[in-house]
Amino acid sequence: MKKIILIFLFIILSAPIFAQDQEKNYCHDKESWKEWDELVQKYPHDMDIQMLHAVRIGFCKKIEAGTITFETARDVFNHLHESVYKKAKNEQTQWLKNNQL
Repeated sequence: MKKIILIFLFIILSAPIFAQDQEKNYCHDKESWKEWDELVQKYPHDMDIQMLHAVRIGFCKKIEAGTITFETARDVFNHLHESVYKKAKNEQTQWLKNNQL
């Protein structure tokens, strides 16, 4: 349950890599990288956080190399982020249903 709550809180409280400002490229945002690095260190066994972090790294490298557009990376990352959010929400709902008093 702790993992589900942590994932749920992470997803609710964190904005997707590119979503807050549709034109801001967070790949060059040192504070954003610091937050992600702290999350992956704090939750090394949370594969959803690890996956999102890895995808973020990959998309930023691809944007920098010019092999993917910022808009495509933003849209795909936001879709993936939403999928992880829905998964965590479903897991939380199922856990609550199974553990009702």
